[in-house]
Amino acid sequence: MAITKTTKVQRCEVYPKQDPTAAVTLSEAWPSLMVVYEDHLDDTEDADLPVTATRVKNLQKFTLTPAETEGDPAVSSATVITGEDALVQSICGVVWS
Repeated sequence: MAITKTTKVQRCEVYPKQDPTAAVTLSEAWPSLMVVYEDHLDDTEDADLPVTATRVKNLQKFTLTPAETEGDPAVSSATVITGEDALVQSICGVVWS
């Protein structure tokens, strides 16, 4: 049989902006989120399962991508949250608007 994975948000914490005077194009000017997910793995034919694994993601409004050419500055772009849980997307939409 196949292993099934079910993921749920265990909790989400919103942290205040790190630097209220930072430019709005920097993550430091916006609140950040810590999301704790619980992944439940199960297979009805495996006696060692189910297993629950906890993972943590820290999200900021912008993501820095290293420059393609050495010496060039890193590129800042909006963090893609489309793969996150709907609740997390809603929270990001509120705190990052």
